[in-house]
Amino acid sequence: MPKNTVATQEKELAEQEQRAVAVSAGGAATQHTWRNIRLIVAREYKNRVTQRSFIISTIVILVLVVIAAFIPTIIQYFASRTNSQTKIAVVNNAGPIAGLNNDVLAQSIGATLNGTANQATGTGTAGKSPFAITVQTSNSLSGLQNQVKNGSLDILLVLDRSANQGLQFTYYTNNSSINDSNLSRIQALAQQLNFLDTAHRLGLTIAQTSSLFAQPPFTVVNTGQGQNRPEGEIVTGYILAYAGNILIYIAVVLYGMGVATGVAEEKGSRIMEILVNAATPFQLMAGKIVGIGAAGLTQMVCVVAVGIGALLLQNPLQAALFGANGGVLNLNITSVSITFLLLLLIYFLLGFLLYATLYAALGALVKRQDEVQNAVAPLTFLLVFGYVVSFFGVYTPDATWMKVISYVPFWTPTTMLVRIGVSQVAAWEIAMTIGLMLVAIFVCTLISARIYRLGVLMYGQRPGLGQLAKLVRMK
Repeated sequence: MPKNTVATQEKELAEQEQRAVAVSAGGAATQHTWRNIRLIVAREYKNRVTQRSFIISTIVILVLVVIAAFIPTIIQYFASRTNSQTKIAVVNNAGPIAGLNNDVLAQSIGATLNGTANQATGTGTAGKSPFAITVQTSNSLSGLQNQVKNGSLDILLVLDRSANQGLQFTYYTNNSSINDSNLSRIQALAQQLNFLDTAHRLGLTIAQTSSLFAQPPFTVVNTGQGQNRPEGEIVTGYILAYAGNILIYIAVVLYGMGVATGVAEEKGSRIMEILVNAATPFQLMAGKIVGIGAAGLTQMVCVVAVGIGALLLQNPLQAALFGANGGVLNLNITSVSITFLLLLLIYFLLGFLLYATLYAALGALVKRQDEVQNAVAPLTFLLVFGYVVSFFGVYTPDATWMKVISYVPFWTPTTMLVRIGVSQVAAWEIAMTIGLMLVAIFVCTLISARIYRLGVLMYGQRPGLGQLAKLVRMK
């Protein structure tokens, strides 16, 4: 065999061995990277969830969520316990009204007032009607006026006739006009009695009078998006939008600051110099972000689960306390909760990852823990802007400016939750905003990783914008 052929074979064999060694080293490095990240994630997660402050804050938040969910039922319960019948005395000096004598008139007034009240509130107190009606003679007028004055009688209604035989009403009460919730009902009653009496005097039959009250066909067509949903679903959407918006803002700020503070603490205590010998800066940053994010996600899942359970209990609880139709707030949570709450968790996770990478980079630039607040102030202001704007967007969720802002990754989590909660958002918009956030997370991770790698061991004066740009461009 020629020497050139042997030399060529030996060279090829050496190259194959080098490639094999490189591949093996690369695989070992990859396994080592994932092992380090996994260990850091486990450490950060365990440290967070086992802290007494984390456990206490979680319990407090869950209690507040349960209380907030039960507020409508609690208010209605105490209202039903304190409600008493409104006593109304009617003095009829006008004679028969619409052909009705005093006994039938009292029944008609009671049916009108109690029927309207029951429809408005959906409740009675222990089976009693809200209004107790009695018809008195004109001889007892002076005594009745004194009863109204001393509070033993709630309302005195005096009926008279004018010279043209029209009805006149005099309303006596001890309540101020500001606090008198019954005045509008009595005025509506007076208008109805006057109408019936006038129709009777004009010779209209009962059937003819009833036809005057007949409701004409009336169809409402609302062309706005999301307006054709059931009322219970719309109310639930608003509640979940507000709650989700607040939860995301608090969680991102709390855990984002936790990332920045943790990095600054390790850097200030010089522990970082030891850690970078066991793991790369990227592994440290990724492990810290994922570990703290997992702790935050755990807390969010608990809050969402307890909130759903508490809200689902409202309707059966109100039905048991106040009857089948006694609920003040009819929440239709099952129709919107699953999709919305899944998106709540998705947007929280994406929002946290986006902000946490930047919080970690900024935390690596400070030399002491007490400097973190000032260093991350611009980033916090960016989040606050989206949080505040989302509350204004509740009233115009489909406006162009709201849509544009919701496509900006830094403001997507809060604004998109509001849009999804109070209106109908196309699936492609949700997919596009999630895609934009993933791209933004990737870009911010690359930038933050470079800043973090060089910033964790940088001591002295905090770098300015020019130095940060150089850090980003460095390989």
